[in-house]
Amino acid sequence: MDQNTTKYRPQSPKDWEQWRPVFVRLYIDEQKPLAEVMTIMREDYNVWASVKMYKNKIKEWRLGKYMKGNLAQQILEGDIPSYKGIRAAGSPEEVRRRAERSLKRKNARQRARTLNQPPQLVTETSSSPTSPWSPQETSTALVTWSASPESVVSPTISTIHLTTGVTEQFLQNLRVWTHEAYSRGHWDTSIQLPGQHNNGRGAARLLSSYLTSGITLFESGKHKLAFGHWDQAFAGFQSPHLFKSWYHDIPMRLLFEVGRVAHMGHQPLAALLLKSIKRWAHNFLDADDCRHALFSAFGDLEVPQLKDLYDRAARCMFQGLETRIERDNQLLYEVRLNRALDMLWYNPEADLSEWLPQVAEVDRVCGATNYYSVYFLLLEAYRLVARQSYTEADEVCSQVRERLTELEKTHGSIDPWRVGLGYRRLGRQQFLKGRFADARRSFNTAYRYVKSNPKLSTSVMIEICQRQISMANDQEDKVLWQDILSRLEQQTKPQEEDEIPRWPSEYSTNGTLQIGRQRGLSPARSQRRGTW
Repeated sequence: MDQNTTKYRPQSPKDWEQWRPVFVRLYIDEQKPLAEVMTIMREDYNVWASVKMYKNKIKEWRLGKYMKGNLAQQILEGDIPSYKGIRAAGSPEEVRRRAERSLKRKNARQRARTLNQPPQLVTETSSSPTSPWSPQETSTALVTWSASPESVVSPTISTIHLTTGVTEQFLQNLRVWTHEAYSRGHWDTSIQLPGQHNNGRGAARLLSSYLTSGITLFESGKHKLAFGHWDQAFAGFQSPHLFKSWYHDIPMRLLFEVGRVAHMGHQPLAALLLKSIKRWAHNFLDADDCRHALFSAFGDLEVPQLKDLYDRAARCMFQGLETRIERDNQLLYEVRLNRALDMLWYNPEADLSEWLPQVAEVDRVCGATNYYSVYFLLLEAYRLVARQSYTEADEVCSQVRERLTELEKTHGSIDPWRVGLGYRRLGRQQFLKGRFADARRSFNTAYRYVKSNPKLSTSVMIEICQRQISMANDQEDKVLWQDILSRLEQQTKPQEEDEIPRWPSEYSTNGTLQIGRQRGLSPARSQRRGTW
């Protein structure tokens, strides 16, 4: 069909009936997943409808792909001649074929579970729950096990379920996810897929950027612009590939971002995010996928518990990692860096000695010219400024510049986004200490690095502009930054109606702006802002 024809949106039952044969062929006969069917309907037939509308029709038309095992067995034995409760439009031959497929699928899954015994995880009871924990300690909570060599199928999440609370179940799901990713080799440096991990990293960063810029604008009284940015954040949940990557930081990044939103005084927005993560998992992940269990668990969490849960989850994930990968694996250093930065955001005075290694150790493990050392050095400079050790901080900054010069000679060996955030963080601390000349330089350096990715950098550049305006030492700079800020704030324009992803009905029925009024997203001023 001509792609330039008007988009068709079926509304009435009669509208849907004319497209029913096409949908049945794609979804049932060709066994395509719903997301792929929706894409084909849009691109080949110009038929546009939401996931919820399609699912309602699947239920109405009784188009379940698989039957329950006992029903399939009864049909094959001829005990249910009416075939009640299954696809009514199919012939008896079609129904029988579906029953055979369902029974075959059930038997295959049972064989897989028999061949694989799940890891037996036990919970430790500590006589001193407040005793300090170190990332260097090896977890004793894992009972060793060995998988059958005949099979590569992993146990389903349903085989690992503790009769405990929501928090404990979340940690259990996180450990299973960690084990599954390791077992499948997703984090092996020799075979990992950089593109897949970059997609996961980019998705997490983009969500963070839109949330932060929205909060910044909301707190400035620019509510309409704020909701435009939040629209973009929630639109990402319409993508079936959003968090399918096995990028190692996705679960912790989501937990931190939602907790950060709540900590900044926007608890209703945080609650919506938790529900959106769960809904995304239900829409786009197979129920037997351990990622389905982990991301679904977000929807069961309570907003007030997110901060405490983050601390426990950070330890849980690191303990799971260090018992599976080698001590000199660079992934351990990246995880330690990320957790240290997150904890520092919550508490600028946090003791990070157990998380942060010496730069000499990083150089020994990762090589003399490694980009991790730059990030750790920038963090060290931040902490020195906080302690008012300005001379030492200047010396560390000189080391950073020398290492950056060396690293930038090798294209692709540095992450400009992370360097930019490091300088932005340093500039914040210099600003708080009244070191405005140093802060201006740091924010300018941050701007130079983050602007290379304009899609991600809106929230960071908005903050940089606001800081630069507040401490501008001449009129020319003040006008320059005001002009840049104005353009950035207007960047997210209202989209054409056809291009705006429809949010679930319990969020809003008349546009995104209504959410703030209905759910009470009040502009609460916060002391902590921005992303790491």
